[in-house]
Order: sequence, then C-alpha cells, then structure tokens
Amino acid sequence: MSFYESITAAVPPAFQNPVTQRLDSLGQLCSQSVSRQWNNGLTAAAALPSLATPDTLYEAWALQLAVWQRLQKQGEQWWNGLAAIGAERGELRRANTLSKFFEQEYNLYAQFGELVSGQFTNLLELMDNIQVDYGYWIAQKVHAAHAATEARPHDGVSSTRTRKPAVENAA
Repeated sequence: MSFYESITAAVPPAFQNPVTQRLDSLGQLCSQSVSRQWNNGLTAAAALPSLATPDTLYEAWALQLAVWQRLQKQGEQWWNGLAAIGAERGELRRANTLSKFFEQEYNLYAQFGELVSGQFTNLLELMDNIQVDYGYWIAQKVHAAHAATEARPHDGVSSTRTRKPAVENAA
C-alpha cells in the first residue's frame, strides 16, 4: 500500500471531499493505463525478436494501419466541427442587446467545448483500445510461440540414451 493510499484509507469516507475522490479515481485510472502500456512494451521487447515472422509483421502493420485510419477519421471530424462552428459564427446576426450578444457568444464557446471534449474522449478511448487490443494480440503471439516451442523436440537433448557413451564404445 502506498503512502497516499494509507492516508486516504485512514480518513473516514464522510470527510473525503468528492473532488478528492474524483482525483483519486483519475490517479488510479492513469496508473492502470501506464501499467498496461509498460507491460505491453516489455512483453513486445522480450517476445517480438523471436516472433519476427512475415505474418507477425503483417499483423502488427495491420494494427498500426487501423490506428492511423481512426486518427485520420478523428482529424476529419475535428476540422468539420471547427468549420461548422466557423460557419455558424459567420451567420450570426448583429445582436440588439447585450444579453443576446453574450447568448450567441456563449453558444459558440459551448459548441467548441463540446467539440474538444468529444475529441479528447475519443482519443482516450482509442488509447485504451490500442492498449487492450495490442496486449491481447501480443499475449496470443507469446502463447502460440511457447506452445510451439514445447511441442517440438529439443535438438541435441534426448530423454533416453540409445547409444552407449563414447568411452564404453572404445573398449
């Protein structure tokens, strides 16, 4: 248990601030994400040199291509959203009152905030999907490599001797 966790556990829930609880949740989620990424990196570094077959490289390339396509689509959505906000800004009429002016401006800012929020959420979903999908893929590759290694006979090693040692054959 970390120092922070022990202090947090000592404070009764009734005295914990909701903001503190949300920040704690954010910290845990970030920690899980970093841990997944670290584990995937270590597994890939250890396994891929022995798995560098054309099929594996093709599958890795296909995963990268899928990520690129999703990022490209998200980029298009971003620019389309900005263009829509810009077009709406150009169509605003001159406000007759101060309240109408701020209503129009706030509406544009709210649309921009929604666009940023959606983009950020989509990027984080993509990151989570990449980590989980890549972790699953590399685990399958490692499992298949271990199964193949265990299934084939080991060269130069036999479980029973069929010949006598060379010393006895000489006599």
